Amino acid sequence: MTGRVTVGLFFLLLVWGNLVAGMKAGLGCPDWPLCHGRVVPPYRWDIYMEFGHRVIAATATAALAVLSYARSREYRGWAKAVPMLAMGLVAAEIVMGGLVVILGLPVQLTTFHFMAGLMVFLLVLYMAAVHDMGEGRACHAREGAGVYLGVAAFVFTQAALGAYVRHSGAGLACPDFPLCMGSIVPALLDKLTVAQLSHRMFAYFIFLTALALYAFTKLVPGQAHNRGLALSLVLLTFLQIAVGGVVVLSGLFYPATALHLAVAVTMLSIAVMMWLRPSLAREGAQS
Repeated sequence: MTGRVTVGLFFLLLVWGNLVAGMKAGLGCPDWPLCHGRVVPPYRWDIYMEFGHRVIAATATAALAVLSYARSREYRGWAKAVPMLAMGLVAAEIVMGGLVVILGLPVQLTTFHFMAGLMVFLLVLYMAAVHDMGEGRACHAREGAGVYLGVAAFVFTQAALGAYVRHSGAGLACPDFPLCMGSIVPALLDKLTVAQLSHRMFAYFIFLTALALYAFTKLVPGQAHNRGLALSLVLLTFLQIAVGGVVVLSGLFYPATALHLAVAVTMLSIAVMMWLRPSLAREGAQS
């Protein structure tokens, strides 16, 4: 139960952070760790969007501390590093979050802030799914697990690239969809246009990869247990591309951008769960 709650809190934290960025509320609290010099700030919608992000972060961190303590007692060998790494990354996230505000939302630091948050989410997902893990029983490349881990790495990279596109102001570098300025490759390519085009091209690559992964689960013996999740990944990737089009055509309408991130995090979760399944099956068989 603690694991599911913690996963839900960090999922909400990521999506809420996207809403804060989409609503231009990142500097609603221009100071840190207080907000307008107060523990409880004065009411204004942008202030409370940013303040709410901090409250969710504090709640998620407390839940993670409880989960990490439990898993550190259950895990053995190298696996004990997982809860320690999660808590260490959260500490770094807190520092980066403060610097993001104090320095006025710098693009690179804001992007790394998102990437570190996504890594914490994945570690939380691992700890929520895996209860009793000894040394050498998880992160393996047998039984096709390495294929799923590779897909997860692709989705993570795409999410990080999307964060850069978002925070660098490249979201509308190509104001049309599916073309870019009326062409497949526009004549004028500046830094922002290249970033937006790269994000789009990588999305198509991930869609083809998801199709290949589904074929892998159908054709390779012993992979049928992941076929349903692989099909879900295909459908979610198609949905993600469609939502990305809506994000552009709507002029970065913040509910669409939040949905875009929520779908991306769900895709990443599915890829990670497919990677973990052989280990989880062994854990269940031995319990």
